[in-house]
Amino acid sequence: MTNYQGKKTLEKPILVNNNSWIDKQKSCPKCSHPVQQTDFVKCRLADKLVEFIEISKLNSCSNHSKETPRVYCSTCKKYVCFKCILINGQHIDHEYTYIDEDYKKILRLNHKLLGFIRKRCKNNQDNLAGLELAIQTLLNDHSENLRHTNTFQQTTDLLIKEAQHLFDDYQQKKQICIDVIKMDESIVKDIEQRLDESKSLSDQEEILQILQQHIPSIVE
Repeated sequence: MTNYQGKKTLEKPILVNNNSWIDKQKSCPKCSHPVQQTDFVKCRLADKLVEFIEISKLNSCSNHSKETPRVYCSTCKKYVCFKCILINGQHIDHEYTYIDEDYKKILRLNHKLLGFIRKRCKNNQDNLAGLELAIQTLLNDHSENLRHTNTFQQTTDLLIKEAQHLFDDYQQKKQICIDVIKMDESIVKDIEQRLDESKSLSDQEEILQILQQHIPSIVE
């Protein structure tokens, strides 16, 4: 699916939709403003934007956008820069540890690997929805065939056998998807908690080892 956004935001409404919608309609469903293919430009996919935002968070302080977080405040459980401590004095009496480059490098990698698992979980959820639709379509078609068949019993038995084979295959794939989704959701929940509570290089290395156990070696 390709996302689009209106070119002239002051003159035309911002629209986000897919190619099939543009082909079927010539006006915005919200304001009825006339639109056409040339009024749209391709936007980044949502997952790319999320990845960009997550990486940006690691490289900039939430209170001082131009500063890089170099300290982990154990009291507030967040990353802060020196300005937060020296100028604002918000964390001066708190417990904190310094973040070295190795720590930040592994932290970024862990967030990237966590994003891979999130994406894999989303893909499996989409596959599961497709399988459930295929199962329902198969059942509907099979019922329709049995109602309208005027052939011999042998043909009917063959239809039943073929439908049962497809049904069993779909059910097996569906269960695999469900199992993988549950596993990935459990991993994501565990890693997110570990990342929130981590405050040392050894913590990040431990998280990395856990992630690598659940991700193919081709992912960097």
